[in-house]
Amino acid sequence: MNGSLLNKRATRKFILDQWAKRRKHWPCERVSTEAMDIIEAKLRSMIISMIEGHPSIGKTFRP
Repeated sequence: MNGSLLNKRATRKFILDQWAKRRKHWPCERVSTEAMDIIEAKLRSMIISMIEGHPSIGKTFRP
């Protein structure tokens, strides 16, 4: 599966909104493709890790 798991528009908006709240002295207007790729890779890794550590009980994926 090669499709993105992220809603890229919402992710970029969240990053820029949080940046504006937390780094007011340093404006940021763009999010690089590299940053989005890193976030995507970390999300995929986190999901895989959670699946591998999930107990084999029940039919519902729970954290």
